[in-house]
Amino acid sequence: MIPIELTIQGLYSYQEKQTIDFTRLTAANLFGIFGPVGSGKSTILEAITFAIYGRTDRLNLSGDNRYYNMMNLRSNEMLIDFIFEAGREQTTYRATVKSSRNSRNFDEVRTPERTAYRKREGQWVPIEVEALEEAIGLSYDNFKRTIIIPQGQFQEFLQLGNRDRTKMMKELFNLEKFEFYYKVVSLERKNDEKRQHNQGQLQQLGEVDPAQIASCSESLSALEKEVHELNKGLQEQQQEEEKLRQLRELFEKRAAARKECDGLTKQAPYYQKLREKIERYEQAIIGFKHLLESRKTYEEKATKRREQIQSDQEKVRGETGEITQLEKILEEIKPKQEKRDEVKKRAEELERLLEMRGTEERIKHEQTRLEKGTKIWEKTVQSLEQAKAEKLRQEKAIQSMREKMPDLTLLTSLKGWHMERREIQRLLKECKEEVERYARQLEELEKEKVELTGDPLFKTLHESLPYPDIFHHLEGESGKIKEQQRLLGDQESHWRVKAQLKAYADDLKENQPCPLCGSLHHPDPDRYSSEDIEDELNKVDKQKHAWEKQLDYIASLNKQFTLLESRQNEAARQQNEWEKKRKEQLEKAAAHEKQFAIDLPPTDSPLLPLEQGEKSPWEAYREEEVLNKAFEAATKIQDEIKGAEKRLEQAEKERQTKEQARDKYQEGLQEIKTSLAMHQAEWNTLAQQLTVIQHEAYEDIPVNAIEQEKKRLVEEYRQVEKTFNETSQLLQECQKRKDRLTGVLESNLKELEQEESTLEALDNQLKEQLSQSNFSSLEEVMKLLSTPLDVAAEKQNLERYREQLLRNQSSLEQLQRDIAERTYDPAAHEKLIATISLLKEEIHQKTQEKGKMAEKLKNMQQDLESLTKLKQELEGLNARGENITTLKALFRASGFVNYISSVYLQNLCNAANERFFQLTRQQLSLEITDDNNFQVRDYLNGGKVRSVKTLSGGQTFQASLSLALALADNIQQVTESRQNFFFLDEGFGSLDKESLNIVFDTLKSLRKENRIVGVISHVEEMQQEIDAHLTVENHPERGSLIHRD
Repeated sequence: MIPIELTIQGLYSYQEKQTIDFTRLTAANLFGIFGPVGSGKSTILEAITFAIYGRTDRLNLSGDNRYYNMMNLRSNEMLIDFIFEAGREQTTYRATVKSSRNSRNFDEVRTPERTAYRKREGQWVPIEVEALEEAIGLSYDNFKRTIIIPQGQFQEFLQLGNRDRTKMMKELFNLEKFEFYYKVVSLERKNDEKRQHNQGQLQQLGEVDPAQIASCSESLSALEKEVHELNKGLQEQQQEEEKLRQLRELFEKRAAARKECDGLTKQAPYYQKLREKIERYEQAIIGFKHLLESRKTYEEKATKRREQIQSDQEKVRGETGEITQLEKILEEIKPKQEKRDEVKKRAEELERLLEMRGTEERIKHEQTRLEKGTKIWEKTVQSLEQAKAEKLRQEKAIQSMREKMPDLTLLTSLKGWHMERREIQRLLKECKEEVERYARQLEELEKEKVELTGDPLFKTLHESLPYPDIFHHLEGESGKIKEQQRLLGDQESHWRVKAQLKAYADDLKENQPCPLCGSLHHPDPDRYSSEDIEDELNKVDKQKHAWEKQLDYIASLNKQFTLLESRQNEAARQQNEWEKKRKEQLEKAAAHEKQFAIDLPPTDSPLLPLEQGEKSPWEAYREEEVLNKAFEAATKIQDEIKGAEKRLEQAEKERQTKEQARDKYQEGLQEIKTSLAMHQAEWNTLAQQLTVIQHEAYEDIPVNAIEQEKKRLVEEYRQVEKTFNETSQLLQECQKRKDRLTGVLESNLKELEQEESTLEALDNQLKEQLSQSNFSSLEEVMKLLSTPLDVAAEKQNLERYREQLLRNQSSLEQLQRDIAERTYDPAAHEKLIATISLLKEEIHQKTQEKGKMAEKLKNMQQDLESLTKLKQELEGLNARGENITTLKALFRASGFVNYISSVYLQNLCNAANERFFQLTRQQLSLEITDDNNFQVRDYLNGGKVRSVKTLSGGQTFQASLSLALALADNIQQVTESRQNFFFLDEGFGSLDKESLNIVFDTLKSLRKENRIVGVISHVEEMQQEIDAHLTVENHPERGSLIHRD
């Protein structure tokens, strides 16, 4: 994840909108964000994590009223807008958080609205907010441990417990994929189920005897041979029966053919009459049908033609009468038509007269408006002069108040001096309290030391013995006890030798060789007593335990004194540090007092309470209360100036309004004058256009009367023109219709004459054709043709009869030839069929016996094969079960995952050591213990290991940074990012100068690497070491402000 831009507004101390462009910072690889404590530096990291994950550790979701406390008390809206890159393709994402305060309830802040976007082809495409965590590839907790490390948590990974660190490694590197225990359990269950199923099948199969399979196979062969012989006999009988069946079918077919032949012979007269009817019908169709159809067609045409001629003659007579009537109407209206232009001219001049009347009304109206407008314009000009005077009066008042305004630059400088003095006094008080607190702590630690030296072990020493003497004394006491333990060991060996000799003596027998010396004579075998030896050994054992207990006690005292010495040294160091700070603040206080009134010019402000003859204006404000009153007076004057400026603004608006009104009215008067002149000219033009009538003659006539006369003349003109045009058009149309009808009538008369001639010729042809045929009359022909007859179908029917008759005769002759002299005996045939049926039944029974035997043999063979296969499968399942049991033991209680986690952790430790070993100048390296905890190997002390808790502040920072960078490298590979980035929020204020120098050297070394590291701190010295940085300032009025350096 690489940050690009962050915008914050209304969050904690950020009141105004502040934007950070990370591209310039990340380009330098190492950058910093600096500012005093409480300026709002850590809020930047919290804004990033809240935008991505919607979580924060500073406030709980419930109980802390989170959103109210997150929003700046002077803001009504909260905004976080974070743009960053993530993933292998460096995809750009955007996370926004918006919230607002309830305008009616100050304490109610709405739940923030979180949105997320992905940039695609230059456009922001909305996505689910959960996709942001997926894009980064880290959970909230691991994000804070590896990418953005909040204040106080930089050393968390180094100091995490075994369980938490293993959990973190699982989440970071997706080690859950190696959690195979439950999968193995599932495999074990499935394997057991298969094994039980296999064993059940074996129990069902039982044992299979190969001898039974051989016997069954012999019986099956005998049955197959017997069935074969029976089938051979059956085939011979069936061939004989087939010959008799074919002969029977020939006799049956011959009888059927004879019966069919008799039926066809009886139908011969019917088909003879049908042939004659078809021939007569075809003759009528060929000779008469087309002539009769033509005559009928021409008769129908002639009838229709006569009806059409009669109708057209009636229409011609009607059109002739209508033409005569229309010509009469035209003669009547012709005089009016000739005078219609005079009527139109008079109507047009009456229209102009009406326009003149309207113009006269407008002229009167505009003259009235001109008089009223002139009066309003004069009043507006007077009001404008009054507004200008009011504006001038307000400007003079403001000038007077500004002359009374005190020197705010001087007052602000004085206020800053007092604020700095308060801060110095607060720090002096804090330093004094800390010095006293560490003094009390040293006294308490000295008391604990006195209590410990009161032990009988130190009875010969003084109570205020220094720690080196105490450790030397304890070491001496421990050496004495170890010497006693050595002597006690010699005694134990002596008595154990005696015990062994006693065992040999108990086994000695007279005249038998001794296993040690070979002697045959044993004069005093009971020289050693078993009870005495055992008592002595018990005494030695008790004394050993006593010495070991004493050594443990001395070791415990040594640890307690070591811890006390460390605590006393730390308390003394802290006391010296705070005393040093107190002296520095005292020097600052003295220097601050000397700065009072240095290099500041005197002021001429009348509000400064100075007496004549004083050299500096500062002395009057040495008391902060006097300064506050001066600020209050200045604030009051500022309020009065603001009020006067508002009144001035109002006066200026009033003046502008009046001036605009004056110009508006002046433009209106000019428009009225222009319109009046235009209407007067229009009236004169209309009066000059009157030629038929005189406008003086109509002065006393009202407008509506003139309007009615004009309408009457217009209507008269339109009516005459309309009547003349419509009558003329109707006359033309009637003449055209008459001419068209006359032409059609003449054409129809000629067509009728031709059709009657054609009918006469057709009648002559029919008479001639009738005389040449065997028909007696046309009525007979027409009757025959009127009867429907499908000639083609009847011919096909006749042909089918002829073919059927010939086919039947041929078939009968062929059957007679096939039968020849043979005879058919039904009884012999039935007997043969019965014999075949009995033979088939016997074959069926034998076949069933053979099938059952074959099925039995097949089952026995399959059971034998299945038995062999199941036993092989059972062996495989048993072997698989043993392997699964081994895997189950391997994966139980996340053992394999923990092992993989240890491997990852060891690799991480190796990668961190490449840096840590160099940073510590080959003096220290990190190692992983058997329980996955960190320890340090110290090469300055013989390469011995010690706890990471014994590292100094600077060394702890180096170790934590090395692990963080190694972890970031691994995260870069997991998330497939092209660049490595992490952000560190660590004050470093508790580090001494030497440790701080180590931190500086470490950070400088990062500039040479292809990684991006951000640091947040309030230590001023770090700002000098990091070129690319921002400075955060918490302004008392504007909130946190970000300055780019």
